[in-house]
Amino acid sequence: MSKVFFSIFFMISILHSIFAQNSRDIDNSVNTSTQNKKSVKIFKSGKNSSFKTQEEGKKVYEDRMKQTAKDIKKNMKILKRPQYSDKSYFGHKRPPKKRPLSKRKLCKVCGIVH
Repeated sequence: MSKVFFSIFFMISILHSIFAQNSRDIDNSVNTSTQNKKSVKIFKSGKNSSFKTQEEGKKVYEDRMKQTAKDIKKNMKILKRPQYSDKSYFGHKRPPKKRPLSKRKLCKVCGIVH
């Protein structure tokens, strides 16, 4: 009797999965109709989206490149500081103290005992 019950239950579950309507099918039909309506997009141009002449565009580009070069130079100057170039600093603004072996502590900044 249990074999018959399980076989009937198995057949019903298979038939249910075959004939059940998938929620994805409904969503796809709704999405396609809304996508067709929204496929036409209107783009509005902003104030600075286009330049009147090619020279203005070149001027803006050159100004941007000068600013970028200036920023790179500034960053390189900062990286020459000892806290970035000297290995003994290892993430500290000032070099850490070298304590005697009995008084050394674990550093919260770098995780090294000094």
